[in-house]
Amino acid sequence: MTRGAEAASVPASAPGAADGERAAVPAAPPVMRAVPAPAAKAPRRRRGAGVREQRRLETRDRIVETAAELFAERGFDAVSVVEIAQRAGVVEKTVFNHFPVKEGLVLSTDPPVRAALLDAVARRPAGESAAAAAGTFVVGAMAQLGAPEAAEGVAAMARVVRGSRTLQVREREILGELTAALAAQIREETGAPAGAVEPELTASAVTALYGRLLELARDRVLAGVTGPELAAELRTAGRRGLSLLQFGLAGYAKRRW
Repeated sequence: MTRGAEAASVPASAPGAADGERAAVPAAPPVMRAVPAPAAKAPRRRRGAGVREQRRLETRDRIVETAAELFAERGFDAVSVVEIAQRAGVVEKTVFNHFPVKEGLVLSTDPPVRAALLDAVARRPAGESAAAAAGTFVVGAMAQLGAPEAAEGVAAMARVVRGSRTLQVREREILGELTAALAAQIREETGAPAGAVEPELTASAVTALYGRLLELARDRVLAGVTGPELAAELRTAGRRGLSLLQFGLAGYAKRRW
């Protein structure tokens, strides 16, 4: 079993950072948490974790991996938390201690890509627009879904999410939260007045590009396209979308210092 598998494990670099200070693209896109893999792996040791914390983390991993197995077998909506707890060898309360809501077993409530995306925008060089920095980051991150080791995870997660109305709604909510966070950062940086539409418009365009690339990756993997071919398709589509962002938004929010 693997966690956060709708991406390759090899990090890419975020745009807009100085040489030697490039932010790593997280190994998972914003909304993913877990997907099934062909075989279970030995528990991972976390550096610096004490025995008690290590056991807690191992329990969390076991719950996530068990849930992924059940969701892949029968779909998210057909599986109860009680069933997940029983198969994972824990009580129901333990599952809720780690994941207050069932959707959290699939969709991360605090996607790591959020902080990396905001950092890429904050650290962009003078002359680069917020849209360019954010869009380039998104294209680079999503191209990682073309890694061969990501294929099974992308396909499995696509089936789980597309088979559940609940997860589809939550995924859109998470993208909305990402949009709001990016818009707030742009608004603060530019000092945009109340009622200005530019920050929200810019952020919405970027996250729309992200969402489209994610769905494209799912479509193509389910159609059997993976590896370098998929990565190339995602980069091509992403660059087309980025060119639209650049053409329409290149002059907005340019760094002046």
